[in-house]
Amino acid sequence: MNALDPASFPDFFIVGAAKAGTTAVWHWLRQHENVFLPDVKEPGYFAFNNVSARPEKGPYDPAYVARITTDSKSYSSLYRAAGSRLKGDASPFYLSHPPAAYAIARVRPDARIIVILRNPVERAFSQYLHHVRDGLEPSRSFEAALDAEPHRLANRWSAAYGYVANGHYPVQIARFLAVFPKDQVLFLEYGALQCDPEESWGRICDHLNLHRRPIVLSDRVNATSTLSQVPGRPGISRHLTHPGPIQSTLKKIISPQIRTRMRQYLEGPGKAVPRLSDATRAALTQKYMQDRPQLEALVGASLDHWYA
Repeated sequence: MNALDPASFPDFFIVGAAKAGTTAVWHWLRQHENVFLPDVKEPGYFAFNNVSARPEKGPYDPAYVARITTDSKSYSSLYRAAGSRLKGDASPFYLSHPPAAYAIARVRPDARIIVILRNPVERAFSQYLHHVRDGLEPSRSFEAALDAEPHRLANRWSAAYGYVANGHYPVQIARFLAVFPKDQVLFLEYGALQCDPEESWGRICDHLNLHRRPIVLSDRVNATSTLSQVPGRPGISRHLTHPGPIQSTLKKIISPQIRTRMRQYLEGPGKAVPRLSDATRAALTQKYMQDRPQLEALVGASLDHWYA
C-alpha cells in the first residue's frame, strides 16, 4: 500500500469504543452495496504497523491476535476487491490506542471517523465478561480485576485489560479532534443503537454520504448482553485454549475431536454470569463523573442517563 496514495487507504474508520456496538455497525455497513468492509472486522493496522500485536505478558486470544494486520502489504490485500466502493476499517481499539489517530490522519486526513460511546461503567463490565467468557480473566471477581488493573497495564498486559482506563473518553476523543475537523467525526451512543437503530443508521449514512437503504438488524448489539453462562473452571479453560506448554503438548498428541471432548469434561458445567454490584457501579460512576463536563462538550450532547 503506497503511503503517498491516500486513496489506497480506507475512506472511513469505526474507531471504537470497544464493547460499544461496533460489530453491529460493521454488519449494517456490510449490507450496503456501496460499502466495502473486509471479512477481517478489526484489522488494527494503524495500531500495530510493523510491531507485534501479541501482548508481552498476560493471557490473550491467539486467534484474535493472528487476524491483526501488521504490515502494509497484508493490509492492502484486505481491500483488493473493494473496487469503487467506499472502504472502511472497523478497529475499536484505535480509540484507546494513542498513536492511532495521528497514524490515520497522516495518510487519510480526509477520512470520516465514527466513534461509538457507551456508559463507561457498563463498557468496563462488558469487557470483563468477555474475558471471563473466553477464559482470559484470572481474577475471581470484577472487583479483584479492577484492583489488579494498574499492575497489569504497568506490566504490559493487553490494553484490553484497562477496564477502567479505557472508559476515560475525553483524552481519547481529543486525540482524534486534534487531527481531524469535527465535521469529519460522528459520535454515536450505544443506547441509541439499541433503542433507535434506524435513527443511528440514518446518521451513519449521512455522515458517509451514502443513500439510506433498509438494514437487517443484528440479533444483538453486543455478545455479552445475552451471555447465559461462563466457564465453570476458567483457569483450566485458559490453559486448554490459549498459548502455553499444556496447549502445545495436547495439540501434538491428541486429535482436535478428542481435545474438544476433553475440554468439555475438564471445564465442567458452566457457571452463572457474574453481576455488577450496586456498590461497584456507584463507585465507578463517581470516578467517571469528573470526565462528564469535558466529554459532553466534546460530543455536543447530554449524557445524563450515564450518571443517574
